[in-house]
Amino acid sequence: MAERLFDRLAAYYDVLHDDVDYPAECALLEAIFSTYLPHPPASIVDLGCGTGNHALLLARRRYEVTGIDASAAMLRVARAKARGRPNPAFVRADMRRFDLGRRFDAAICMDGAFTHLLTDRDLLAHLRTVRRHLNPRGVYVFEFAQALREETVGPGWIHRTGDPEIVWLYELAFDRRRHLLTSQNRFFAFERGRVARTFVNTYSTRVLSVPVLRRLLERAGMRLVRVASTDEGTRLRPLRRDDPLPMAVAQVDA
Repeated sequence: MAERLFDRLAAYYDVLHDDVDYPAECALLEAIFSTYLPHPPASIVDLGCGTGNHALLLARRRYEVTGIDASAAMLRVARAKARGRPNPAFVRADMRRFDLGRRFDAAICMDGAFTHLLTDRDLLAHLRTVRRHLNPRGVYVFEFAQALREETVGPGWIHRTGDPEIVWLYELAFDRRRHLLTSQNRFFAFERGRVARTFVNTYSTRVLSVPVLRRLLERAGMRLVRVASTDEGTRLRPLRRDDPLPMAVAQVDA
C-alpha cells in the first residue's frame, strides 16, 4: 500500500489537485446514486478519502459521511478542514480490512485510491470488506485503472508554480505479468524560495481489465452494473478504450 507516499505528500496534496472539479464529481456521484438506488443514500463511506475533499462536499449536501484512509498525515489535513463539524467523520484504517460496525447505503473510492490495491488477494479482500459494509441494493462507485493497449512508460514530470512551487520527476515502467505500473519519483517542494520538502520514492498501481474486475466483484458478492468514462468527472459516457481511469458502479443484490 502507498500510505508512506501520501504521508509525505499530505501537506501538498490539495495543491497538486487544485485543478480537480470536486463539486462536479460529487454531482456525478449523486446522479449515479439516483440511477441505481431506490432512494437517496442516507449514509456514505468514502474509501481512501485522502484530505477529505469529496467527503466534505457530500457532508455539506446533507449526507452522513465516514471517510477512511491509511495515511495518518492525510487524515490530519482532512480533520483540520472539518474542524468543528460532526459530519464527516474520519477513521484511519486499511482499505483491505476494516470494520466500522455498521452498514452504509453507498461507498465511493475516488482519486485513484482503488489502484493501490496491487494483487488479486488485496482486491478481493477489499471488495469483500466493502460488501459487508453495504446495505442490500447498496452501490459501490469507484475509479479503477483500465488496462490499455499500450501503457505509458518512460520519464515525465509535474511542475506547479506559485508558493509552494512543486517539481515532481518520475520514471514509469510497466510489468505486464503482474499488471503493475511502477513510478520512481523524485519530489521537491519550495516555499518562499527555499526547499521545504524533498524525497525519493517508488510506488506501484494496479491495472485491471473489465472482465477481471467483473469476476472479482462476483466473487465478493457484488455485480458490475456500469463501466464508463466520465468526461473529467462531469458525466458518464460510453467507455473509451484509451481512458486510463474510468468509473465502475457495482451493486449488492437485494
